[in-house]
Amino acid sequence: MVSNTEVLIASSLVLATAAFYIRHKLSPKPIPGIPHRPINSILGDIPELADLSKKTIPVLHFLEKHARELGPIYQLLIGPVNMVVLSDLYEIEDILMRGRSKHLDVSDRTANTFAGVIPNGQISLKLKSPLWKKHRRIGGPSMSPTFLRGMTPRIAGGAQGLVNYWKDKMAVVRQKGGNCFNVLLDLQMCTMDAIAQIAFADHNNGIQDAHDIINVAEPEIDSYGGATYPSIKGSVLHQAVDHHFHVLNVSFGIPGSVLSTWWRIYKLIPTFRRHDKVIRNSIKGRIAQARSRTADVDKTGGSEAADCILDMIVEKDVKEGGQQYTEEELMDEMITYLFAGYDTTSAGLAYGVKFLMNNPRVQLKLHEELTSKLSEPENRALSYDEVATGEKTPYLEAVLNEILRCAFIGGGMGRQTQEDLVVLGNVIPKGTDIMFLTGMASMYATKNWAASRDHSDQLKPTKGLWDDEGASDFIPERWLVDGPDGEKVFSSTVGYSIPFGLGPKSCFGQKLAQLEMKIFLATLNLAFYLDKVPQELNGNDIYEVITTKPKQCYVNLVDWEDLRRS
Repeated sequence: MVSNTEVLIASSLVLATAAFYIRHKLSPKPIPGIPHRPINSILGDIPELADLSKKTIPVLHFLEKHARELGPIYQLLIGPVNMVVLSDLYEIEDILMRGRSKHLDVSDRTANTFAGVIPNGQISLKLKSPLWKKHRRIGGPSMSPTFLRGMTPRIAGGAQGLVNYWKDKMAVVRQKGGNCFNVLLDLQMCTMDAIAQIAFADHNNGIQDAHDIINVAEPEIDSYGGATYPSIKGSVLHQAVDHHFHVLNVSFGIPGSVLSTWWRIYKLIPTFRRHDKVIRNSIKGRIAQARSRTADVDKTGGSEAADCILDMIVEKDVKEGGQQYTEEELMDEMITYLFAGYDTTSAGLAYGVKFLMNNPRVQLKLHEELTSKLSEPENRALSYDEVATGEKTPYLEAVLNEILRCAFIGGGMGRQTQEDLVVLGNVIPKGTDIMFLTGMASMYATKNWAASRDHSDQLKPTKGLWDDEGASDFIPERWLVDGPDGEKVFSSTVGYSIPFGLGPKSCFGQKLAQLEMKIFLATLNLAFYLDKVPQELNGNDIYEVITTKPKQCYVNLVDWEDLRRS
C-alpha cells in the first residue's frame, strides 16, 4: 500500500519536473556567440520592450541604443524567441543583395500582422507565393517612367492646391493672433488625395474640403502662437485609413501565438468594421468600373496609358488570359497601394519641412536652383522631366536624398531566415527574425568606421563612404560632385542611404514616393520661405505608427517677395 508521504513526494516531484520543463521551454535561449543584454527574468527583454509604449519611446531608438552598446550584431530575447539585430552596413548589403538573400523572406510576424487587414496584399505575402509574384509582375509598369509621367499632373495639381490652402490658412492664423500652424494633418491629407487618384482614380478632396471651411473653422492657438484646427479631420477615407494604421501598430505588440485569434476578435468591433467598410466601398465600385472599361480592351494596346494603377492592372490581367484576379485580391492590392502611398510620403514631407525650416541656407539655395534652371516655375505645375532624375535640378535631388538619409522614416527592415544563415561568423538558425538597422548603418557608414571594421570577411563597399565629421548633419551638398563641365551634379554613389530597403522585398513604390516628394517640396519652396517657429514648437521628438514621424511640424510661411523687401 502506498503511503500518503510517498504520494506527497511523488506529486512534488511531478510538479517540480513540470515547473522545470515549463520554465525551460519559456526561458530565453540565446544563440551562441551573439551578444545580448543580461538575462534577469524568464521574460528576457519583454519587460523593457513593453515599457517602451508607456514611455512613448520609439522601438527604433531602443534598437539603435543597444546596437551602440552591444555592437554590430546582437540579439533580443523575447521570452524563448530570439530576434537578431544587425547594423553592419557591408554585411547588410551583402546579405540582401547577393546569394544569401535567397535564404530570407518577410517574417511570419510581419506577414500575419498585415494579413489581418490585407491578406492578399504584397506586404502580407511570402516571396514564393504565386500571388506575390503576380502582383509584382502585373503591377510593375505602375512604376515605369511612362506611367509616372502620366500621373505627374495629378501630383503637381495637388501640390498647387496645398500651396493655395496654406496661403489662406496662414492669413487666417495671423488674423486670429497666431504666428504658425501645425501641418502634420495637411501633409497626410494631400498625400492621401494624391495616392487615391493615382491608385484608383478616386477624387478624394481632403485639402479642398479643408480649404472650403478655413475661414469659418475656429483654430486653437497656444501660448506660443501655434495654431491647430480640431474641427478639420480629413476625409472619411483618410480617417478610415488612419484608424487602420493605428490598429496595425497595436497588433505588432500582440504575441504571435495569439495574433490570428486577436485579429478574428478585433475585426468584429463595430468601429473597425465601419472604417473597413469605408475603405473597401471606396474601391469596390472602382474595380467594377475598371473591369467594365477594359472588357473589350485591344490586346495589342499599351497598359501604361491607363488612367490609374487599377486600370493598368486590370488591363494587364485581361491580356494575360482573362479575369484572373479575384475581387478580394484586387481589393487588397489597392489598399496596399493606399497604405504605402499615404504613410511614408506624408512622413517624408513632414521631415522635409522641418529640415528645410531649420536650414535657411538650403532653402535659399534650392529656391535659386529652381528659379534659375526652370522656366518661370513659380505659378505653374512642375513637369515629370523637370524633376524626375536630377539632371535639371541636381540640388533638389540632393535635398530629397538627404531628407531620406537623415529622417529614418523606416529605419529598419525585418526578415526571417528560411535556412540556417551565417552572419558575421555566427550561425543564425532557420526561422529566426533578423532586424536590419538600415538607417543607422547607412548614416554611420563613414571612413573611420570602415577603417576600424574587422575585414576578415573581405567585404568591400559598392559606394563611397561619408566623412566622419558631420555624418549625422543635414548637408545636401554631400550628394553633389563635379560634372564634366565643372557644374555640380547629383551622384547616388557617393555614399550610402537605404530608405526603401534592399532586395526583392524592398519598397515597391519608391519611385512614386520620390517623385511625389520632389514635386511637393519644390512647389512649396517656390511659393514660400519657411521662417522660424518658436522653439517650443520645433522639437525633435518622434513617434511611431508603423513608420516614424516628427511629433511637431509647424510652419511660419513668408512670401519670397516679402522676404526680399525685408
